[in-house]
Amino acid sequence: MADEVFDLYDREKLLLAEGQAILEHGTPEELQAFAERLFDRFSKLVRENEDLTRHSDRQEQRLVKLNRNLKTQTLELEQQRSRLEGLSQQLAKYLPPQIHEALFAGKYDTQITTQRKKLTVFFSDIKDFTRTAESLQPESLTEFLNDYFSEMTAIALSHGATIDKYIGDAVMLFFGDPESKGVKEDARACVEMALEMQARMLVLQRRWREQGFDNPFVIRIGINTGYCNVGNFGSDQRLSYTIIGGEVNVAQRLEANCDPGGILISHETYAQVDDLVDVEERPSMSLKGIDRNIKTYAIKGRKAEADKPLRLSHPQGVHIDLSPLSLRADDRQLIANQLKALAQRLENH
Repeated sequence: MADEVFDLYDREKLLLAEGQAILEHGTPEELQAFAERLFDRFSKLVRENEDLTRHSDRQEQRLVKLNRNLKTQTLELEQQRSRLEGLSQQLAKYLPPQIHEALFAGKYDTQITTQRKKLTVFFSDIKDFTRTAESLQPESLTEFLNDYFSEMTAIALSHGATIDKYIGDAVMLFFGDPESKGVKEDARACVEMALEMQARMLVLQRRWREQGFDNPFVIRIGINTGYCNVGNFGSDQRLSYTIIGGEVNVAQRLEANCDPGGILISHETYAQVDDLVDVEERPSMSLKGIDRNIKTYAIKGRKAEADKPLRLSHPQGVHIDLSPLSLRADDRQLIANQLKALAQRLENH
C-alpha cells in the first residue's frame, strides 16, 4: 500500500511538470489534449482516493474490533485471576502454608512419593472433650472450639510447624518437613511452641470463664522425635500430605498419658532440649509394634537460665533489655534478624 502512495505522488509531479511546459510553450491543440489527460488523471485520482479511504475505513474497523476483543480478553483474564486468587485463599485453609506456597510457586510435586525423615511429632487433645461438649449448646461449643483452634494454629504457624490435621478436638503437627532447621532446632521449636500453647490456654481459660464457660478446655500435649515416612499418600485422584509410622503412634500415646495441662515428651525429644527445660521422669511406656520401652518426661517449665532476661549495655549509652518469654516466637525472630543486621553494619564500619 505504501508503494502505491509513493507511485501516485511521483506521477502527479510528472503531470505538473508537463503542464507547466505546455502552458509556457504549447499550442492550443496541445493545451486541449493536456486538459483531457488532466481530467482523466483527476478522475483516476478521485477513484484511488476513494479506494484509500475505503481501505483506511476497513483498517480502522479492524483496529476497533481488535481493541474490543483485547478489552474482552483482558476482562476475562482479570476475572480468571480473581477466581484463582479466591481459590488460592480457600485452598490455603485446607493445606499447610508451606505446601500451599510451594504448590502455587510450582515447586511442589503432586506425585505419590514419600521419604523417611527424622521429625518431631506433636499431638494435643482436649481432656474429657466429649463430656464437656455435652454440657454446652452446639452454638457455644462451636464458638469456643473455633476460638481454641484459631489461637493454637496462630502459635503453631509462628513457630514454623506443619499442620497435619485436626481430628475432632485433637491437633496433629510436626516439624522437619517440608522445611527443617535441623533435628535439634526442630525439636526445640516444637517444645517452645508447646510451652507457649499451654501458657496461652491459661489466658483463654480466664476469658472463657468470663463468658460463662464454667469448665473450660484443658489440653494435653505429647511430643516425640524419630524417623517417620512423610510425603503424599493416597491415590491419583486424592492425595494427603501426612506422616505415618511407629513414632507417630508414640507421640499420640504420650499425649494420651499426659497430665491435663501438661506436656509429656519422649527421651528422643528430651535429648534435644535438655538444656532448655526442667523435667520430671515418668514411667516408661511399652507400645505394640515398638521394640523398646519409651522413656517419658513431663516438662515442669523452662530452665532458670532460659528464663533470664537478655541484657546488653555499653558506657556510650547503648542499653538493650529483652525478656524472651514475654515475646511471641515471630517477635523474637524479628528482633533477632534486626540485631543480626545491626551487627553486620557494625562490622562493616
